[in-house]
Amino acid sequence: MKTMTCAQMGGECDKNIMGSTAEEMMGNGMKHLEEAHPKMAADVKAMPMTDPAMVAWSEKFQKDFDAAPEM
Repeated sequence: MKTMTCAQMGGECDKNIMGSTAEEMMGNGMKHLEEAHPKMAADVKAMPMTDPAMVAWSEKFQKDFDAAPEM
């Protein structure tokens, strides 16, 4: 299990997001965005996965997730 904050994942707050895999953490992060930052969640959902900003976010997220310590 790893933990990153919403802000580390590109969000707006310091809420801890947990996940055993990168996919689980992204899913938990999206749930948090939908609840706490609905405008940002809508913007993320509207952005195509091929958008350069989304590609850059995905690459950074994967590196940050890989570097996060196991709990």
